[in-house]
Amino acid sequence: MEDGAKQFWLAEAELYFHECRTNGSCVRASEFATRMRRTPAQAAREFHAVVGLRLKDHLNTLQIGCAQELLRTTGHSTADIAAVTGFGTARSFYRAFRRTTGRSPTEYRKEMSLASPSLRH
Repeated sequence: MEDGAKQFWLAEAELYFHECRTNGSCVRASEFATRMRRTPAQAAREFHAVVGLRLKDHLNTLQIGCAQELLRTTGHSTADIAAVTGFGTARSFYRAFRRTTGRSPTEYRKEMSLASPSLRH
């Protein structure tokens, strides 16, 4: 597939994610599909064919990356981070974070603070 199409889909997914953050809404592949004027199945197929990744996996990667940054750089609670990153509930955030990183958000924050000399004080 054409590189321009790949960049288009990735940019649209990132824009959707940032709009969800701004609006405080949950990130949902089905809503992204509606935004792209496709059914959820069509969006998933086309995204995978063009980008080479599953749509849900890519959206999850955006969410987890943002959550990791917030865990490293802020003192926000995990419930607040769950809401800000579009997971909806702390429980769904915790499960997705652990599944993706192999550790809980709290464990990740603690490891990052121990690794960074500027955060030890």
